[in-house]
Amino acid sequence: MKLTSLEIKGFKSFGDKVIINFDVGVTSIVGPNGCGKSNVVDAIRWVLGEQSTRMLRSEKMENVIFNGTSSRKPSNLAEVSLSFDNTRNVLPTEFSQVTITRKLYRSGDSEYRLNDVQCRLKDITDLFLDTGIGPDSYSIIELKMIEEILNNKDNSRRALFEEASGISKYKVRKKQTLNKLKDTESDLSRVEDLLFEIEKNLKTLENQAKKAERFYRLKDQYKETSVALASFRIHAFRQSLEELQKQEQQQQDELLRLQTESQKLEAVLQEEKRLSLQKEKNLSVQQKATNEYVASIRQYESEKKLKNEQLKFRQEKESRLLAELSSDKLWMERSRENIIQLETGRETESNLLAAAEQQLSVLKARLEALREDHRESRIRLEEAGTEAKRLQEEAYQAEKEKDILTIQAQTLEQELQRTTSDAREKEDELQGFSASISRLDKLVREREQLLQEALETEENLVARLLQTEEEIRETKEKTAVSGRLRDAKQNEYHLTKSLVDNLEGYPESIKFLRKNAGWAKKAPLLSDILFCREAYRIAIENYLEPYMNYYVVESYKEAMQAISLLSDASRGRANFFVLEAFKEYEALPPVEIKDLLPALEIIESEEKYQPLCHYLLQGVYLLSKEKEAGFDPEAYPVTVLSESGKYAKGKFSISGGFVGLFEGKRIGRARNLEVLQKEIKKLDTQLEELASKTGELEQQYIRLKESTKKKEIADLRTELSRYSNELLTLQTKESQYREFIGSSALRKEDIVQKLSQYRDSLAELQPRLQVLEEEKLQAGSRQLRAQEDFKEVSDKVNAVSGEFNQQNIQFHQQKNKLDGLLKDLDYKQADVERYQERIEKNTAELDSTRKGIAELLQMEDGADEDLQSMYSQKEEMEKGLREAEEDHYATKGNISQVEEQLSLLRRRKEQADFLSSELKDKKTQLKIDLNSLKERLSVNFNIDIEDLLEQEETPQGDEGELAAKAEKLKNQLDNFGAINPMAMEAFNEMNERYQFISREKNDLLEAKASLLSTIGEIDDTARHQFLAAFNQIKENFRNVFRSLFNQEDSCDLFLVKPDEPLESEIEIVARPKGKKPLSINQLSGGEKTLTATAILFSLYLLKPAPFCIFDEVDAPLDDTNIDKFNNIIREFSKDSQFIVVTHNKRTIASTDVIYGVTMVEQGISRVVPVDLRGLETAAAV
Repeated sequence: MKLTSLEIKGFKSFGDKVIINFDVGVTSIVGPNGCGKSNVVDAIRWVLGEQSTRMLRSEKMENVIFNGTSSRKPSNLAEVSLSFDNTRNVLPTEFSQVTITRKLYRSGDSEYRLNDVQCRLKDITDLFLDTGIGPDSYSIIELKMIEEILNNKDNSRRALFEEASGISKYKVRKKQTLNKLKDTESDLSRVEDLLFEIEKNLKTLENQAKKAERFYRLKDQYKETSVALASFRIHAFRQSLEELQKQEQQQQDELLRLQTESQKLEAVLQEEKRLSLQKEKNLSVQQKATNEYVASIRQYESEKKLKNEQLKFRQEKESRLLAELSSDKLWMERSRENIIQLETGRETESNLLAAAEQQLSVLKARLEALREDHRESRIRLEEAGTEAKRLQEEAYQAEKEKDILTIQAQTLEQELQRTTSDAREKEDELQGFSASISRLDKLVREREQLLQEALETEENLVARLLQTEEEIRETKEKTAVSGRLRDAKQNEYHLTKSLVDNLEGYPESIKFLRKNAGWAKKAPLLSDILFCREAYRIAIENYLEPYMNYYVVESYKEAMQAISLLSDASRGRANFFVLEAFKEYEALPPVEIKDLLPALEIIESEEKYQPLCHYLLQGVYLLSKEKEAGFDPEAYPVTVLSESGKYAKGKFSISGGFVGLFEGKRIGRARNLEVLQKEIKKLDTQLEELASKTGELEQQYIRLKESTKKKEIADLRTELSRYSNELLTLQTKESQYREFIGSSALRKEDIVQKLSQYRDSLAELQPRLQVLEEEKLQAGSRQLRAQEDFKEVSDKVNAVSGEFNQQNIQFHQQKNKLDGLLKDLDYKQADVERYQERIEKNTAELDSTRKGIAELLQMEDGADEDLQSMYSQKEEMEKGLREAEEDHYATKGNISQVEEQLSLLRRRKEQADFLSSELKDKKTQLKIDLNSLKERLSVNFNIDIEDLLEQEETPQGDEGELAAKAEKLKNQLDNFGAINPMAMEAFNEMNERYQFISREKNDLLEAKASLLSTIGEIDDTARHQFLAAFNQIKENFRNVFRSLFNQEDSCDLFLVKPDEPLESEIEIVARPKGKKPLSINQLSGGEKTLTATAILFSLYLLKPAPFCIFDEVDAPLDDTNIDKFNNIIREFSKDSQFIVVTHNKRTIASTDVIYGVTMVEQGISRVVPVDLRGLETAAAV
């Protein structure tokens, strides 16, 4: 397996996407401090699943997301991907290319991906299990981890050995198994306690359950018989109900048919009336036409004849209207007689309905009162049952308390016997303690005196060591401070030189002129000729910002030459200050202004540039930081610059704002390079002196260390501790034995006292048990009486309920009858109104006709001799008029026939309504009887009658026999006596629980044996595997250590507790260069690093990781040791990839590929690759 690439985006300082490709061999990651080298290592550790923010050098996980710069917005996502070549199938997956990805959003959401498929962290951890790869494995080593390995911080040394030997998984399994074993033993203890309690209560409950079972079996037989009897009655009810429903349906069909016929006749009647009205209108039209024609004839005939004809017509009409009026009045009179009869019947039926309603209210009130009595009786029955149950429970608890007291008394008697026996044994052992205590006390005093003398000698030596150590620390601190200052100055020098050489921040035209051989290269920029103290640079640079990119040339000729070059090359524009233009310029001396410093006084430049400086800074003053807070812009008529650069006030304007981090870096860059070079040389000399002094102090410290008496003191302390412990053990035993004997006597008295108390309690409990038994019998009697009262009230409720239901039927029958009368009354009243309307209309028409007749009798006229020819036409018109009248009267006759048919249909419908009402009453009575049966079944047996109604089978057996059997069973139940209704359920539940817990106990015993066996197997496997791996690592450590130092040097690894290899600490012995340090901490920093390196590579020899990362591990090594370090990395790189983060030039030179990490843009890390393998090949050629 091979690491192929690392892709970083939005992680820490990597604001842009960066891809680092890895190949075989050694890859180095280099760059100045703070550029983001270690962020590469953090990214690898993070994508492998690191959860500790401390290991990622952050306070919280959100801090790993790129936080932006002054010119960049923060990122909302940190994403890192790590790719592997899995062609050898080292990873347990079928993919030849494996890529793991981790994402973290600023919202707090995160995700892991495996080959771009979302997964869990556990999936990634399992993927790399036993491969040597992980966020906390020995494949990633930082400098601080060297000290942790050597000092065994947090037992980190053993963790590495366990990982290399592959027993970490066994330790996890063992821990899980021990937790399971602990839980199993706890469960087993609880199970045994439960079984003990259950066995005591099971027998009593069994007897009660058998009695309850007999009662419930009898009750079930009674219920079964009663239900069968009810089924007979329900079957009869259902047959009657079906017959009634069938008849009712027939009546409904007949009603529907009559209603349909009635509606049809109503429609015919309406149609006939409409035709009658239409014919009447037609008749009127014909009559009008005839009249008009007759009127025209009358112009030719005598008035008398015309009037006679009119008189005849109107007399006929009068006769017809009189006949209609007579008929309508006759029918209206009959309808009024019917109304009177109906009004009389309504009053009678209303009185009957009110009487039925009053009687129904009386029965309802009586039924409600009985139901309230029934509810109270049920409550009394439930209270009696609750009281009986409570007394039974109290009796049970008292019996239980008696059993517990008996067991406790037996236990105390056994404990009394054990206490007496133990006290006798301790008294026998006390006899031999005195002589041993005297001998050990003498040995302790001798070792204490020798130890005191050795400690005084060691104390003087330690004081000198501490003084030397303090001097070394102070010298190293000075060295570190000077080194950091020197690095800072060196970095500043390189950065400034790079900016000067590359003209960073200047326009393209400036860079073009500087690099162009056809122009004066030595022409400086304005920023190069000026220099001032650092405190004023920001203010001066901000003020001169418009001119900072101006070239300073000697003559106009040079300026024009440059302008031509820019124009010809199309490379932009440039600005120039021409020195010859300032020859005639006269500078005025600066005016002294209180609290202000003239800018010309702090500017340094060559003499020839002085006029230009005066020109630019004439009338410009600086205000110190102390005066900025109270500065009034209107108080000064000159240009004022704040020393901090926060604002600049001109004559007519003012500007200012935020001061950037890199402002003030352009003025005097060239001059600043010279100053930095001098400071760096001075710091180099100072560092050499401090290094020499540190070496001398360390040699003195080593000499003092070698003369220590710590081993002698340790041996004396060990002996003293051993003798003191033996003495203390004997003294403690003696004291404990005497205390035990004393406490045994007290314990015996206490046991005797408690035994007496338990026996007294048992004696007091017996009368209470008898009282509870008597109260339980009394409660049973009360419950039986309550049951009898409840039955009596239930019977009364059923009887009154039947009366109420019968009266309710009569009430609804009377109500239906009254409703029918009211409907007939409304219909007859409508007929009267209709006849009245027709009579009024015909009367008005008759009056009009009679008036016309009277008028015609008064009028006379002569006849015209030309009318004879028109008579025939008039007779035809009159004939048509008569035919229309006959048709109209025929329609009137049809209307009368239809009305008679409707009247007959209404009477038949009334008869059908009455029959339907009777059928409904019968159905209601059946439902009432069924409801009564339902209530009885519900109250007595809690049975829903709907279940019986759904049964389609015809019940079997004889109804009389079932009734007799039900009565017999009921009497047996009434005489059965009180039972514990919960006993059977409690017994079954407790017995089931007992069986279940017994099975649980057997399972727990088997599980315990299995877990103990598993722990033994895990320990044996892990011990064998660890010892084999440890011996191999020990041999590897010796070989690697000697390859890093000398073949004569000695080293070793050993277990502090060889008998407990899985728990023992691991000690390291290292004696390089003939030294014999008492502790590994006495080695120098380089020796410690090489020793730790030897341990790591001895682990790699046993279990090589696919890749190894060293993060500035070589920092403490000198050149000689660096070469050793690099050689061993080069040797091991044949089998593993190595990634080294380093500042050391020798390490960088020995690598195959270099990745330079830099910040071209402030705050954004970028990576530049350099492959050295091609250069080596070219050099070899």
